[in-house]
Amino acid sequence: MQTDLHGVDLVPGNINLSGAELELAVADMRDYRLKEALSAVMGKYDFIFIDCPPSLGILSYISLVAATHVLIPIQTQYKALKRTELLLSTIARVRSRANKTLSVAGVVPTMHESRTVQGIMSLQSIQEQLSTIGTVFPTIPRSVSFADASQEHIPLALYSPKHPAVPLFNQIARSLEKLS
Repeated sequence: MQTDLHGVDLVPGNINLSGAELELAVADMRDYRLKEALSAVMGKYDFIFIDCPPSLGILSYISLVAATHVLIPIQTQYKALKRTELLLSTIARVRSRANKTLSVAGVVPTMHESRTVQGIMSLQSIQEQLSTIGTVFPTIPRSVSFADASQEHIPLALYSPKHPAVPLFNQIARSLEKLS
């Protein structure tokens, strides 16, 4: 689907993906289906981002198989850090079995609440524990503007151009551009 943003196309997920996950469970060569589908359009795009669900099911696994890099968003909460350990072990498994060149582009601490002890402690743990696997990018603060922009179906940079997270996202984007 083409968008109003110059040069940006979007393939939005929907409830039908749950059916695809069930079909993929028994499909031949399922791990490589997305990689094959994307190879047909790779020449048309500078970047292809695959936004995975916050689970480690088949769709996330085949996305890791198809990817060159993985960017890990992580909420600055204790339980999110614990779940990231499972993601890192899945990335290691994908590297050993199906995508030896998969690398971590970095970690983006998100939904940060700098006025809470949990937010401060979790961010410190993220920086200490995850800086060894990739760049820990600037922290994205919690804000209702994200939900508001999403409801309007527009990026935060268009919804609220002066939002303090916009330059942070631009910094992350510039770093990702250097990976290609």
